[in-house]
Order: sequence, then structure tokens, then C-alpha cells
Amino acid sequence: MRTRLKVVNGRQYYYLEESIRLEKPVVYSVFLGKRIPAKKELEAKKEGLLAKMYGSLLAGAERLFLSREQLVEAEKLRRRYVQKVRKLGKVARDEREEVDAVNFVYTTLTTEGVPITREDANLAYKFDRKNVKNLRDENLRVALDMIKGLRFVKEGKKGLTLDFLARLHGIIMAQYGERAPGEFRSKQAYIYLKSYQRAEEIGFRPPAHQEVTKKLRELVEWYNANEGTLNAIELAALLHLRFYMIHPFEDGNKRVSRLLLNKALFDKGYPLLNISKDSRSYFDALITAVERRDEKAFVQFVYEQFIARK
Repeated sequence: MRTRLKVVNGRQYYYLEESIRLEKPVVYSVFLGKRIPAKKELEAKKEGLLAKMYGSLLAGAERLFLSREQLVEAEKLRRRYVQKVRKLGKVARDEREEVDAVNFVYTTLTTEGVPITREDANLAYKFDRKNVKNLRDENLRVALDMIKGLRFVKEGKKGLTLDFLARLHGIIMAQYGERAPGEFRSKQAYIYLKSYQRAEEIGFRPPAHQEVTKKLRELVEWYNANEGTLNAIELAALLHLRFYMIHPFEDGNKRVSRLLLNKALFDKGYPLLNISKDSRSYFDALITAVERRDEKAFVQFVYEQFIARK
């Protein structure tokens, strides 16, 4: 923000301005008066200008943990991304989508211990339905299923249902028949931190299996009620975190969580976010937020990952 002097009919007036380069340059301003006000009053004017920008750029979307300034910055990045993509030709857009999808699948699976390479993920992306039967490598089939899952969330309708969650899990875990793909767990779940020495249970235990359907129904209702009002960053982060804390499936919960995070972003017109690109920081943020029941910390982590998105 900057102060600007304007001369109107020979008289001097000051304005507080912010210029944003979006689809086209836009200038937001508030009137200061014949002089630049004192620090306290100027800060109030800055807040007023920020509120004006927030209302214009985000239509006054609700927020819980992030500041208006943070969300304005995220929205600016989103719009610049959309504008940049629109200028690309179809071939370039398809290539960009392929690179993003391959990177997402590669990091999502390798953080879960699936021994694939980036080239494996790229190869899986290129397979279509008519020649899938020729894939004999199990890891490639797992990668292909993740790509199917990503397309499923990207191309699906807005909103969530219990059936959607079960189908998504069934798609991405199709190669793990012994782990009940598409079915909610029937026993207690435990979350462990693993090291080369031992596996240690974290300081949080998901709800009993008898509560899973009820907890998921509440999550679905929350998401559908807030999808049209809560800002995209917080909506996505909270959906990921709350789903993960329910841990509704025997296996694959983190994979589904990251896909759901991106569904929330897709539903709001945001690009794909590869949140586990730095696996250590991702797991640290997730487990810390789960153990401390600290939603704000995880929301802040997701925001920082989006701002740092390349």
C-alpha cells in the first residue's frame, strides 16, 4: 500500500492505494483527507482498504484462521495462475496438467512407501483404458489408479457424499484387495510414526469403527454447508485434516486426504496443490496438528505451501 497525492480543483488530497495486476490492473483506494493521518488512524485506513479488497476479490468469503491479507495474496496468485494458463495453447496446457499430475502421483505414492520412479508415474499417466490390461507391474497399476483418482475428484460434481468417498478409495486402492478398497474399516485404527528402529503410536487415536459412518456423515454435511461460503484454503486444509483424524479406511487414508484437499481447491477454481512435495514438513505439520488438535497450524501450513507453489 502507498499514499498518493492528488490535486483536485487546485486543492491537495491524499489517498491510500493498492494496485493489483490481475486479469487487468486494478487500483483500490480509500480517501485520507487533506493530510496524511497519524499512525493509528492510518492503520485503521489500511484495514479499511484491505477489507475493501477482500470483499471485491473474495466476495467476502468467510474465514476462520487466516487473515484477510493472507487470503488476498492467495487469491492474487490464483488469478495470475488462471490468467497464465488461459494464454497457453491446448498442447502446452495439456503438458502442464500432465507434469502437475505426474509430480502429485509420484510424491503421494513415494511418501507411502510405494517404490515407483517419476518415470513410472509418467508412463502410467500415458496409459489409457484400452491398454490397461497389459500393465503387469503392480506399482505402475497403483500409479495408474492414483491418476484415475485424481481425475475422479477433478471431474466430479461439487460437494461430497459418503458414496463419493467410498468410490474414491475403491479407485485408488484397487490393487490392495486385502485392505478392503471402498469399504469403511471394521476395527480400531491406530496411527504410527515409523523409524528404522521402531513404530510408535502417536498421541491421538481415531474414533472407534462403530463411529466412522456417523463422523463421516457429519464431515460431509459440514463440507457441503461450507463449500459455498468458506474460503478455499481453509476449506481444503480442514477437509484434509478432519478426514484424516477420522481415519475411516483400513489403509490409504493419507492418499484420500490429499485428493480431498485438491477436490476442495478444484471446487473453488484453484489449481492442484502437491502438499507432500516436502514429505518431512508435511508429516511434521500433519501429525503435530493431529496430536495437538490444532487446526490453525495445519491451515497455516497449507497456506504456506500454496503461496510457495511453483
